[in-house]
Amino acid sequence: MRSQSGPAPEVSLELPADSPPPRIRLMEYAADVLVEREIDDPEELSPHSDTPYTTWIDIQGFGDEARLRAVARIFGIHDTALADAVNVPQRAKVEDYRDHLLVVLRAPLQPFAPTDRVPQVCLLLADRYVVTFQERYFAFFDDVRARIRDDRSTLRRSSPALLAYALADALVDPYYPVVEEISDELDELETEILDDPSPRLVARVHQLQRAVTTLRRVARPQAEALYKLAHIDTRLIPAEDAIFMKDLEDRARQIMGRLDASREVATDLMSAVLATLGHRQNEIMKVLTIVGSIFIPLTFMAGIYGMNFENMPELGARAGYPTLLAAMVVVAAAMVYFFWSRGWIGGRRDE
Repeated sequence: MRSQSGPAPEVSLELPADSPPPRIRLMEYAADVLVEREIDDPEELSPHSDTPYTTWIDIQGFGDEARLRAVARIFGIHDTALADAVNVPQRAKVEDYRDHLLVVLRAPLQPFAPTDRVPQVCLLLADRYVVTFQERYFAFFDDVRARIRDDRSTLRRSSPALLAYALADALVDPYYPVVEEISDELDELETEILDDPSPRLVARVHQLQRAVTTLRRVARPQAEALYKLAHIDTRLIPAEDAIFMKDLEDRARQIMGRLDASREVATDLMSAVLATLGHRQNEIMKVLTIVGSIFIPLTFMAGIYGMNFENMPELGARAGYPTLLAAMVVVAAAMVYFFWSRGWIGGRRDE
């Protein structure tokens, strides 16, 4: 008896609860052709699923599963690829589905806060089209759209693979100003720590450490994903276009190198500010200890002669009070000299 296999089960989509309804934007172009419009009904995309022009479908928002599945059906996107595209957040990665290539990347927004989640964008590359998935509108691709609108741009004459490169490049670029800002602030903190260390600097250094840690957690798998993209064996990226993907890999590794350097600097600064504050606290404690040590014998002498016993012979001496004060001065001076001779005060050191 032969078992019959039914259709593959539909993969469930884990959609972000707060994502807005999808806004679908179409750009279809060639050297002398440009079609740009918003799509209300996904069925309007059917004529654009197989054209001689380069087609870019940008989906902004995951709040309507039916529309997402309709787009996937029209462009033949595998259910697992669609589930990956809308799974937010996840590590950067590259998956080869033979007919299309899935690239998951993440890029920081500006101004960047270490407590913010780094946005995720998914690129899906096929023979004649690229589909991008964004949880909501981000401004990462505005410059790419402007370049496509310019009929003098080389992007208007490019393949879908080069369009994917331009889009991925737009997701790598945002790291540079963020990393540069962190590096500049670390340099400023280094000067402040040397000039005027204070406890508030600990909080600032810790915040920068968190920012670097957050970016490294995202950038490291992204560098690995771009390495895979640059070396993957697929017909979707011709050999003449692979060199551009290698450029992305180099830049991603450069960002990782700068983040690693910033982490080391932040760690050194934290050690420096804590050591400086600890040294200052030790100096304060030393001064207080010395002052207390000087006054201990003086307090003892004052306590002895503050006892009003009738048979204390010194109580009747006319010179008793000035003699006691003189003795206290001598004791205090002797102790100060002792501390100084040991190098505990005044900066003198024994040879």
